[in-house]
Amino acid sequence: MYFKTGYMLRTEDLIKIGYFAKPHGIKGEISLVTDYDMADLSGDDPYIVCEMEGIHVPFFIESYRPKNNTTALIGLAGIDSENKAKPLTGKPAYIPSDLLPPDDEDLPEWTRLTGYTVTDDRSGEIGTVSDIDDHTINVLLKVDYKGQEILIPAALITALERERKMIEVSLPDGFWEI
Repeated sequence: MYFKTGYMLRTEDLIKIGYFAKPHGIKGEISLVTDYDMADLSGDDPYIVCEMEGIHVPFFIESYRPKNNTTALIGLAGIDSENKAKPLTGKPAYIPSDLLPPDDEDLPEWTRLTGYTVTDDRSGEIGTVSDIDDHTINVLLKVDYKGQEILIPAALITALERERKMIEVSLPDGFWEI
C-alpha cells in the first residue's frame, strides 16, 4: 500500500494476470490464482495492483511462494491480517506492463494485450481489449464495444503495434450480424 505519490496508475498500463482467491492463514497472506510466474517480474520493488472501489491500488509484494501450477501464496505490504486480506478476495489482480521482462519472441504473450485499442480495417476503431480468453487453442480477445463485450478471435489479427498499443483486425463479412 506504500507507493510513490503523484503517479497515476492507468488501466491501459496494466496487465490482468489472474485474481485473488481467499486469505491463507491469519497473517495476511492471500492466494493468487494465476498462470503467470511472479519471479519473472523485473524491477527493484515489484508490486501487484487491485481495483478497489474504482481506483487502482498498488501493493508491494513482500513474499511469494508457488502453491501449485495455478496458485501462489503472496504477502503484500500493509496486509498483515486475515481481515485486511479479505477485501481482496475475488478481485482481479494486475501488474504494470513496465514490470514485465521484454518480449523475446515475435508472438505476444496474450495477457499483455489488455488495454490495447482494436481497429478493423473496414469499420475503424472498435474498442479496447478488456481481457483475454486463452483457455482453448482459439484465443479470443474480449473487447469493450460501446459498453458491450464482444469476442474477437485472435486469429483475425492482421497487425500489432506495441508502441501505440494498437491491434488491427480484419473482421469477416457478416461479423456484426451475429
